[in-house]
Amino acid sequence: MRFLAWFNEIPNDELALSAGGKGASLCLMHRNRLPVPEGFIVCADMFSYFMKESGLRERALTLISQIDWSNNSNLISIAKQIRNMIMDTPIPPYLAEPIKGYYNGLGSDVPVAVRSSGTAEDLEDASFAGQQDTYLFVIGSDAVVKFVKECWASLYNDRAIFYRHEKGFDEREISIAVVVQRMINAEKAGVMFSANPITKEKDEVVIEAAWGLGEGVVQGIVTPDNYWIKKGSYELVNEYIAEKETMVVRLSEQGGVKEVPVPAEMVELPVLSEQERKELVDIAVRVEAFYGKPQDMEWAFENGTLYLLQSRPITTLD
Repeated sequence: MRFLAWFNEIPNDELALSAGGKGASLCLMHRNRLPVPEGFIVCADMFSYFMKESGLRERALTLISQIDWSNNSNLISIAKQIRNMIMDTPIPPYLAEPIKGYYNGLGSDVPVAVRSSGTAEDLEDASFAGQQDTYLFVIGSDAVVKFVKECWASLYNDRAIFYRHEKGFDEREISIAVVVQRMINAEKAGVMFSANPITKEKDEVVIEAAWGLGEGVVQGIVTPDNYWIKKGSYELVNEYIAEKETMVVRLSEQGGVKEVPVPAEMVELPVLSEQERKELVDIAVRVEAFYGKPQDMEWAFENGTLYLLQSRPITTLD
């Protein structure tokens, strides 16, 4: 069993089961010199071991078997019971201390993102996007351990349980990894698609951009700028510059995030320069070529440097 690993340590044939969908993608991009912030994986084996050794696995399976799938209140209640069981069960020191050691390997009190990465995530015929939890600007080894467990518990959100049931996933085969990754304190961020998900054009990159952290776009907090750009010529096919009144930024030196008003002079200002648009198109083309299929990516600029935070297959083209 593999419990912890840096992005470059898990063999390719073990990635999906060890690192989950999101983690596997980040590991692959990192080792192929794409601009992914450094980090490590709390592997799915650690979650499975914790659940089995604590007796929580069988208790969770028993509760799920009792769900009345036609009764939403019953589903929500049982899902909450399972999450509470996990949160009320301490992670043993022999598991928690190595997590702290890996975190400290990133530096002293480095702000990190702690992201869930399910083993059934980012499949071509299923999208679990947003169904498990992510925590931003987590600081300190104790906090990292706490939010790793929060991510584990989020595997049993009612939406995720119901979605797995609808898709026919076997709960005995489900697990979750957690990505712990240096946090990018973005001045501008967003999502992009290496093919146009609206028109299905394969030679267009679609970019959505907003001020601050990408959570503003991903969570639908802000209406982002929108650009459709040809891959070869960088021709701007379509451009919409939104009034961006809100942005998500770091809460404080102690971590966390908050929503704040965008400064008045930036509300109607385009988020991306022409050079930044070209840089994003170039990286979208590289990532698509690497995976051999159109990708849905999350990106951020910090101090003028572009980072990739996630990539998954686009599931809506066919």
